[in-house]
Amino acid sequence: MRILVDVRHLTQLNPAGVGGYTQHLLRALFAIDQKNEYVLFSTGNRVPTFAKEWTQQTHPRVSTLHLSIPNKLVNLRSFFLKHPTINWRSKEPIDLIFLPNLNITTLPEDIPTVLTIHDLSWISHPEFYSKKMQLWHKATRPQELVAKSKKIIVPSSCTQQDLERHFQTAAGKTHVIAHGVAPQFSSRMQSSDHGIRSRLKLPKRFVLFVGTIEPRKNLLALIEGIKQYRESTHDDLHLVIVGSWGWRSHALHRRLWRKDVSEWIHHKGYLQSQELPAVYRCAVSTVFPSIYEGFGLPILESFASGIPVITSHTSSLPEVGANACLYIDPYNSRDITEALRGLLGSSTLQKQLAERGLDRAKQFSWERTALETLKVFNNIGPSSDPHHF
Repeated sequence: MRILVDVRHLTQLNPAGVGGYTQHLLRALFAIDQKNEYVLFSTGNRVPTFAKEWTQQTHPRVSTLHLSIPNKLVNLRSFFLKHPTINWRSKEPIDLIFLPNLNITTLPEDIPTVLTIHDLSWISHPEFYSKKMQLWHKATRPQELVAKSKKIIVPSSCTQQDLERHFQTAAGKTHVIAHGVAPQFSSRMQSSDHGIRSRLKLPKRFVLFVGTIEPRKNLLALIEGIKQYRESTHDDLHLVIVGSWGWRSHALHRRLWRKDVSEWIHHKGYLQSQELPAVYRCAVSTVFPSIYEGFGLPILESFASGIPVITSHTSSLPEVGANACLYIDPYNSRDITEALRGLLGSSTLQKQLAERGLDRAKQFSWERTALETLKVFNNIGPSSDPHHF
């Protein structure tokens, strides 16, 4: 079976979120799938680094299909003309199309499609998105993509419920397949950790936030919660933020420069995969007070790193965290303050959550994600045998 994979979203220099999911999943698929062929489809001025990586490796079952056509032109033609279909330049017949995320595209009528939808935040919380991002989501024609897709993959039961509530055509064809956690996230200290800590100028004692900086991540509440904690306990606790700037982040940008917080908040931007595990291991806790998540990968990464987690009791986060987290109301910064006080004031609680987190992380891997995804592919492809790989 020849599978066309839309990797146009991997043209970003620092892929996170959906980009990270796509890369981890495809690497695991290429490692375990000994039969199917994969065609990585992209457009624009340059071939995505990930696609180049596999071309250079001359993987026998992976090829690239890159069109040097500006993305805007491709999107405009697809949106207004609904032409050409995503497979139009493939010299070989395509048996299955895989969209790892919503995208502006035209699907052929005669080839089955598997679509991954990561969350429904753009519907449930449109106020968190810029007008440009709202228009982009509308331009993807999600109703049409959902209706035309043969199967839809979601990372959590919460997202499945949201999807089937908003899209009637999704009922009966959704599959919950959790994300994995990469093996480099480990609780074992590495010899390079000290060097990374020194180079990044990490503070001696800090809590960590990892994620793209955007409104739904709720960082303003996190800052206020830590500020209240510092003032009430006189604990010189710092906050390290790891992640790129996203949309509608102007208010947070201004807040970080205020004198009352600027000395103890450290924004490190986007970090490479070899640096991030060390930063997790150096933290006393991860705090992830997001208002809405389709999954919440930083929770798993923290678990695997042996770091206790404080997170929100909303959306999919309790589903991922189970009994290994302290949960807070993301709309109440005092809740964050009290959670920090309870966690950092009890070494017993810290140890208990760290141990539970390590056990929880063992249930997730990208290999498992790939195996379950491959079963979805094979069950709608030429072979109906779920073990056909």
